Amino acid sequence: MKTALHFLLLSAAVSLPVLGQAPAPAAADPFETGMREAFTTYKKGDTEGTAAKLRELLKILESKAVARLGTLLPDTLGDWKADALKSEDPTGPGGVATIARTYALGDKKVTVRVAKDSPQLTELLPLLVNEELLKLANRNVYKTGGHSAVMEGGNKLQIAVDERILVDVLSEAGATEAELVE
Repeated sequence: MKTALHFLLLSAAVSLPVLGQAPAPAAADPFETGMREAFTTYKKGDTEGTAAKLRELLKILESKAVARLGTLLPDTLGDWKADALKSEDPTGPGGVATIARTYALGDKKVTVRVAKDSPQLTELLPLLVNEELLKLANRNVYKTGGHSAVMEGGNKLQIAVDERILVDVLSEAGATEAELVE
């Protein structure tokens, strides 16, 4: 422990800038640079160029949103171990930022898919939180982490979070409804 502490202190000391030396310039933020370029293009009267630059900037923001979504799916969930994180391109049809991760426990596999901020989701999610309507439709309704969760068939659990995020938990190999709801 003492050696680890010394190493940590030495690392911190080496990483500090030398006194009197100007700090290294911060790396340019591609989004900020792009905004400046878009504004310059706009001031020149090039609306098509401005629109193209703004589309590029939206892709940057969407990729950051997908990266943040990735933090929601840890490497393990209890005893379940995850494989690599997968993301879908949000620039495709519907513009849905989506990530997925498959977890395994022995022979059982469950895939967790998270989708957010889509026009289609804004129409679907209010239905998933309306428990009375779901019960009338003979759907099994659960509360998971304080959110409404609905079984779709016997192998898919859908959870609405904040009426803008949809979490699908799909049994691919032997996981039971009870395990999906846990």
